[in-house]
Amino acid sequence: MNLTIKTPAKINLFLEITEKRPDGYHNLESIMQTVGLCDELSFEPAEKDIALSVIGSGRNPGSPVIPEIHGRESAVNSIASLPTEQNIVFKAAKALKENFNVQKGIKITLKKNIPSGAGLGGGSSDAAATVNALVKLWGIKAEKSELNKIASKLGADVPFFLTGGTALCEGIGDIVSPLAGRSGELRVKSENKYAAAGGIENSAEQSDVAGSALRASNFKLNAVLVNPGFGVPTPSVYKKVKLPFTNTRKIDKIKNLIEKGSFNAESAKEVCFNRLEDFVFGDYPEIKKIKDILASLGCASLMSGSGATVFGIYDKPVEQKIKAGLEKHNWNFWFTETI
Repeated sequence: MNLTIKTPAKINLFLEITEKRPDGYHNLESIMQTVGLCDELSFEPAEKDIALSVIGSGRNPGSPVIPEIHGRESAVNSIASLPTEQNIVFKAAKALKENFNVQKGIKITLKKNIPSGAGLGGGSSDAAATVNALVKLWGIKAEKSELNKIASKLGADVPFFLTGGTALCEGIGDIVSPLAGRSGELRVKSENKYAAAGGIENSAEQSDVAGSALRASNFKLNAVLVNPGFGVPTPSVYKKVKLPFTNTRKIDKIKNLIEKGSFNAESAKEVCFNRLEDFVFGDYPEIKKIKDILASLGCASLMSGSGATVFGIYDKPVEQKIKAGLEKHNWNFWFTETI
């Protein structure tokens, strides 16, 4: 069976660093949220080997799921030049094949729409979707804890994308507790129909996003993602972190709002927070400029992850004002919503 699934990006609604670990990594508290900007993964059965091809397109106009990109496209194309063995999708497939002694092969095609090095978790989402899809395709019998262990080795954000939706992420980001959502199935597009990966056929009206996100938020927020056209290396950001902080931010307020269903564009202005902005804005003033402009246009604005993308949460009536303001600059931007 040939499968095609959409793999969503994420934003960090909150991110605070709590301590530095003996292994050099940092523990954090974060609230991650999937959004409707997606890559696309296609899977075809093969006899033995794993084959991966990458298409670096940054435009998918007219799609109800993958928002149209405005501006430059260069930021999404660098991933296509990676050697196959270094691509996280290939690593995910190889890890499953080796861990569960799978004799079958797979041909994978990855269409990139999410910019790389952008703080949106595109690679992690692709890896998680690959794990979920191949568990079904290869008939792997595995406990959730086994898959989480494999996911954690692939990347800190990968476990989040095994569930998606809205989640509290702790540790290095690999301890995931869903906050708000409803249970869902892994939905894939199979022979022009939508089917649950577990074999239950669904109607074509159902979304084929959630290829890696098995939960969906029970609230919808409008969001605009703005990328300056360059990436920020995550390791270089964390190297600048000096602990302890004198003004540590607590996650309780935003967590409570989300759990009560009271989180919205207005409250986001007060409770969204990202500690890593302190260590990015000095070296990348254009990222701060994006945040400030989004705020001036009426958004709750915040850098996602370690950058370079900044997102704005807004109420629908100001969308055209935001678009007009962003079109004055040479940035990529996408209008989307939480999923």
